[in-house]
Amino acid sequence: MKRLFDSKLLGALLAFSGWVALAPAAQAAHAAESDGERTVIAEQENEEEEAGRNILSAKLAYLQIVIPAEEEAGEPEAGAAEDEVLRRAGISISYERVFIPGWLEAELTVLFAPGEGGLTLPIDLVIKKPFEFSERVEGFVGLGLATEWFEAGVRENAYGLGTQLGGHYWLDSHFAIAIEGEYNLLLHPETAHEVVLAGGAAYRF
Repeated sequence: MKRLFDSKLLGALLAFSGWVALAPAAQAAHAAESDGERTVIAEQENEEEEAGRNILSAKLAYLQIVIPAEEEAGEPEAGAAEDEVLRRAGISISYERVFIPGWLEAELTVLFAPGEGGLTLPIDLVIKKPFEFSERVEGFVGLGLATEWFEAGVRENAYGLGTQLGGHYWLDSHFAIAIEGEYNLLLHPETAHEVVLAGGAAYRF
């Protein structure tokens, strides 16, 4: 009886010793597995974040350019020249890159606006500050360089400052409805005021 008790006690001690010896290894293996899972999750999140930093959009646009009439000293009011106004409709294509999420974006936009006398081709490069109002709705303001290529009878280039205001309504993680408005002050070769209103779709990738 005593021998049986002694053998059981010895077996229990050996089993406990084995468990004590194996416990740190098991804990280390579990910790390594958890670290590996966290690393994989972090890499997937980084890939998803990087993949969502590009936005391509296509919009229908209305464009109006007003060139103020030159006033001559002593010219009577009745004979004053009228402002020159150019109105066009076209298609706007934009590529946007997110550099710092929630803080800094850059967008290049080309607007194809054909019409009587030829093509008007505004090209804008703006730096944007986004604002997230909800999970689906975000807005932005932008400031940058506006250029214009006219072919309304005479080919001409114009340069100036561009401003932008707009927003996105995200239908899911990739597709959105996009609207925006622009005011551009063209300074060379003559002062002109340009307004663009556009709406369409955006794709994030």
